[in-house]
Amino acid sequence: MDAPAKEHHGSLSERTSKQIEQLIAERNLVPGDRLPTVQELSTRLGVSLSVVREAIASLKAGGIINTRQGAGIFVSSPAPQDGLALVFGNLSQISSVVEVLELRLAVEVEAAGLAAERHSLAQESRIYEAYCDIQRAMDAGETGEAEDSRFHITIAEATNNKRFVDFLMQLGNAMIPRSKLGTHSSSREDLPKYLAQLQTEHNAILDAIANKDPDGARQAMRAHLSQSRDRYHQLLRAQRSAG
Repeated sequence: MDAPAKEHHGSLSERTSKQIEQLIAERNLVPGDRLPTVQELSTRLGVSLSVVREAIASLKAGGIINTRQGAGIFVSSPAPQDGLALVFGNLSQISSVVEVLELRLAVEVEAAGLAAERHSLAQESRIYEAYCDIQRAMDAGETGEAEDSRFHITIAEATNNKRFVDFLMQLGNAMIPRSKLGTHSSSREDLPKYLAQLQTEHNAILDAIANKDPDGARQAMRAHLSQSRDRYHQLLRAQRSAG
C-alpha cells in the first residue's frame, strides 16, 4: 500500500490506528497475541515508522495493545473508559487543546523539577535520546509528535513516581496535538520555525535536568508549555476571526 504523499501526518496516524485495529480483527487476535513489529507494520501499511509509533501510542493509551521491552507488541483487553479518558477523549476543538495544555502545566512543571532532583544517569541518557529522536524526525520533514511525546514521558519516568507517567500515558496522542497547527494556512507556513523553537525549548529543559537544577527545569518546562498554549490560543483566535 502506498502512503498518500500529501495526507496530513495527524490524519495518517489516526488512519493507521484504525488499520491496526482492523488487522487485529481480521486475524482474530486475542489478548496476549503478538502483533507484527513496528517495521513490519510500516511496510504493510505504507506509512513511516514515526506514524506507526504514534498509532501504537494511541492504541496503547486506549488499552487496545501493550508493548513489552524486547518482546514486541501484544493485544490487550480493551480498558474500560475511566474518568481521565472521559476528560481527554474529545479534543476536536482547539479550546480543549488549550485546556489540556493548562492542565499539563500544572503537572509537568513539577515533574521536570523532580526529574532534575531524582534522575539516574540512565534516565538522563533516555531523555537525551528522545531529544535526538525529535531532531531526526524534524530533519526528515516530519513533525515529530510521537518523538515529542516520548521526550515528555522520559522526563516523567525520571521523577521515579509512576503516577506522572500514568498521567501522560493516559493523554496518548492528545499530549502533542500538533496536527491542529496544520489546519490554518499561516500555521503551516510558520510550522518549521515553530518546530525549531520547540527544540530550543526542549534543549533548555534537558540542560536543566542534566545540571540537576530543579528550579531551572521547572522554569524551562513552564516556558515551553506556556509557549505551546499561547500558540494554540493564537490559532483559536484566528479560527474565530475566519468564522
